[in-house]
Parts: sequence; structure tokens; C-alpha cells
Amino acid sequence: MELNIQIPSFFGRLKKPVEAQLIRFNPFQITINSPTRLKPGQLIFLNMTTAQHTLREVSARAEHCEPCGPLYQTQLRFVLERPDKQPYREAISILKAMEQSLPASVKAPLHFNKI
Repeated sequence: MELNIQIPSFFGRLKKPVEAQLIRFNPFQITINSPTRLKPGQLIFLNMTTAQHTLREVSARAEHCEPCGPLYQTQLRFVLERPDKQPYREAISILKAMEQSLPASVKAPLHFNKI
């Protein structure tokens, strides 16, 4: 999976994408390694590409971040609600399809624990 993150600047514009490495994944959470330190609760946007699917600017909130060598390992929870509190069913379907195309070593149970 190709993966990069974008962080909104102070004025709401997205900064340049930063490459990240996938560690664990399920349709509701993801754990990544990246050179960017994130604060708990911080909103970011993910761009993800597999062989068959691409999702751009999927919003996620950082739940936990800790140093891991020169990088930071961060657990993120996808924000999958519209402003009217209805779920983004299309995005959830694509995330589930992406999960099916990943190797078993990165698939995570729906309730995986903090780092």
C-alpha cells in the first residue's frame, strides 16, 4: 500500500504530503510510521493506494504517537462521518476492500490496542 499523510496548516491549507509506512490496518483504524510527530486528537488527511483502489484525503485523528527510532509510530482512527452524522458508506466499503487486498501480516482486528 502506498501511503502518505497531509497535515492542515494554521490557515486550513494542506501541507505537502509526507510518506508513511503502514504497520497495521483495519477499516476503522490504522497504525503508521512517519517522520512527523502528531499530537493526540490532531486531525490529518491520508492518501492511500492499493493495486485496485485509491482514497484521497481521508480524514483521521491521531490517538497515540510515540518515537520509534528516527520515526514516530502513530495510531490513527478514521473519521468516517459526514457533518450530518451519517456514515460515509462508500469510504467504509473501499476501506474494507483495501483491507482484503493487504497481506495478513498488516491486518488488525477491529479492536486492536494502543501501540
